[in-house]
Formats: sequence, structure tokens, C-alpha cells
Amino acid sequence: MSARLLQTGILEPEELLKKLEEEKAGMSATDKIGITKDGENRRATYYDHIHTLFSLYNLDEMQTEIMRCLSLVPLSGIPSKLFASWLRQHDMNNINDLVEMGFIQPKSGRMITLHPMLQEITITDTKPSVTNCHTMLGYLQKEVFCYHGIDVPYYKLLFSTTLNINDLIEVDDKEFYLRFLEDAFAYMDKYHYEEGMKKVVAEIENLLNNSIIGTASDKALLLDYKAAMADQTSKAIKLEQQALELITEINADNALLVSNLNANMGALYHKTNKNDLATYHMEQGISILEKYGLIYMNQSIAQICNYAVLLHDMGESERGLSALRRCAKTVKEHNSELSSDYAAIQEAMGNINLACGRLDKAREHLQKALSIYEQLWSDEPQLIEAKQEEILQQYAAAGLGIGSSFLI
Repeated sequence: MSARLLQTGILEPEELLKKLEEEKAGMSATDKIGITKDGENRRATYYDHIHTLFSLYNLDEMQTEIMRCLSLVPLSGIPSKLFASWLRQHDMNNINDLVEMGFIQPKSGRMITLHPMLQEITITDTKPSVTNCHTMLGYLQKEVFCYHGIDVPYYKLLFSTTLNINDLIEVDDKEFYLRFLEDAFAYMDKYHYEEGMKKVVAEIENLLNNSIIGTASDKALLLDYKAAMADQTSKAIKLEQQALELITEINADNALLVSNLNANMGALYHKTNKNDLATYHMEQGISILEKYGLIYMNQSIAQICNYAVLLHDMGESERGLSALRRCAKTVKEHNSELSSDYAAIQEAMGNINLACGRLDKAREHLQKALSIYEQLWSDEPQLIEAKQEEILQQYAAAGLGIGSSFLI
């Protein structure tokens, strides 16, 4: 870093030496880097050297923001262009300058990262907060989390960064951070990322319990999230009922939430074979979507799939399949065939056809669904295996022991 500092012409050699001596960086010390018994990884001499050099650069506002936000990204690294997009950078100039200065470390595959000690210094000196990291958090919320129907190949990195944000950031804008976490949970749920979901729910609950922020809808949403993670169906139903009771009037602002609460309640009642109650809540949910023009939003896909399965169980398979075909057409037109939404619809159509004994149709839809899942989860073999097993169990439930042959 000293060599880089001199190379940039910011300081002359004599000036640099004088600054280091003034900062008491201990140039004559010979301490070796080592982990102390309590796991603390801050060796005073080396830490002070780097801290002094860091402070001498006098980074401008944008460079400081880049360092601050990169300190929240896992040390495994991030594709440089992806990180630039998170900060809404129109070019790579600022990031490349920091690479040239030696602050950012380039890695293979056009990845970038920070040295662990420099990450620690950056966090200490720049103090990441919701406000001063607003650009990155705003991008993640609006351009990723809110597009539930869009699958991103970097979701592991996304979730690791979100948990780092949760652990390291100062919450100086609770209203914005609450919205960020609420949308983050919904996107994690899409990928069944339970570890992250638990931590996000705990933070949402902490925000709502220890501040004056939060509306009835926020509190209802928290109950809904807790229901999604409940280990007992009866407990989940109770939580969903409490959530519905918090909403006293349906309007355009809370219509999607109330619809989802009804849909989730219906799915839980269906799970316990209380089909009359399941039908009531599912139809309530869908009618709200229709009334407020929300019928083909991403959140409605699961509702329509669950309702179609309910119709099949009640002897109205063709009505269910018809609804799924319309939904599949819309998702294909407005999103993509290579999406978890489209896969879920294909899977639902396959399962209904399988239960009706239409084996060729079932195989067609299930193979298409599995093919999509395999592409979306290419680096998650355990998820693919779990989905394959789930589909084979559907064959077994239909009385067919040769399900594996239909997946080839």
C-alpha cells in the first residue's frame, strides 16, 4: 500500500515517512501476525500500519462509499460489474481506481474483494449505516427483492450480503430498513433460505417491538412470516388468523397482503383436509386480487397453484387445469419460461394430470418443471435431489412405482 501511495503521487517518499512517524505506526516493530487465544485478529502493529496508510489517501465521497459498501460483501468476493450495478455506477472507473491504489483486491473470474484487515478498518472508519449505504440497499430492495418472479444466479451471495448488512450496519433509518427486511424475507422464502429467514424475522420483530414505527400491516406481515416458519400447522393457522384480525379495512395499499393472508390460511386448512374453510379463504384471496387488478402478480402464482390443487381434490380438475394454463401463458409473456413461477405452474399441472391418470401429460409437465429447477439450482444439487424425490413421491401417491422412468 505504501508503494501504491507513492506511485499515485499523492505523497513523496519523505512526506510518507514523516506521516508514518507522526502517526506512530511503529515502523521498527517486528511483530508477527498471529491469532490470539480469544480469536481476536487485530494485531496492533500491522493493523496500525494499514490504518495509517488508509487514512492518508483521503478518498473522495464516491470512493469511500464503494469501500463502505464492499465491506458488507462476503470476503469470498463479488463480480465487479455486479457490484457496480448494486451501487448504480455507470462505469467501472471508480472501482478500477481503487484496485489500482491497492485497496480492492482483484480475484479470478473478474471478482473483487477486500483484505480481511482492510475490511475491518473500512467498517471501523466509514461506519456503514442504512443512510450512507442507501444506494446499495435501495437497489437490492427495488431491483431484486421486489421482483419475486425473477430468479438471480447469485442468490447465495445476495443472502450472505444481506446477513452481513443485518450484523454490521447501523440502523439510522428504521422505516426504510423495515421495508428492506420485509422484502428480503419474501425473497429468501422463494429459495427456502431458512437460516436467513429466521434472522430477518428476529430483526423485524426487534424493530417493531422497540420503536414507534410499523403499521398494522407490518405487524400482520410479521405474523404471516412467523406462520411460514411454524413447525405445527395448528400454530400457523392461529398466527394467520391473528394477522387477518389486525387488518380492519381492505384498501389498495394492503389488498395484496390481505389476499396472501387468506391464501395462506386456505392452504393450511387444505393441509388439514378442511376443504370448506380452504375454499372460502382461497376464493376470498383471489377475489381481492381480481378486484384490485393484482391477479397475475408473482405473489398470486402460488395462490392459483394451490387453488387448482384444491379444485382437483374436490373433483373439479378441469377448472383447476384451466386456471393454471391461463396463468402459465401470462407468466410466459410477462416473465420467462426459465423462472421458478413457471416451474411451479408446470409442476402443479403435472401433479394434477398424474392424479387423473394422464401419464403422458403428467410426464411432459413434470419433466419441464424439473428441467427448469435444474437450471435455476445448478449449484444446489441437494435442492434438485429433494425436488426429484418430491416428484417421485407424487408418482407413488398415484399408485405408480415406476415414476423414475417418467423423469428420464
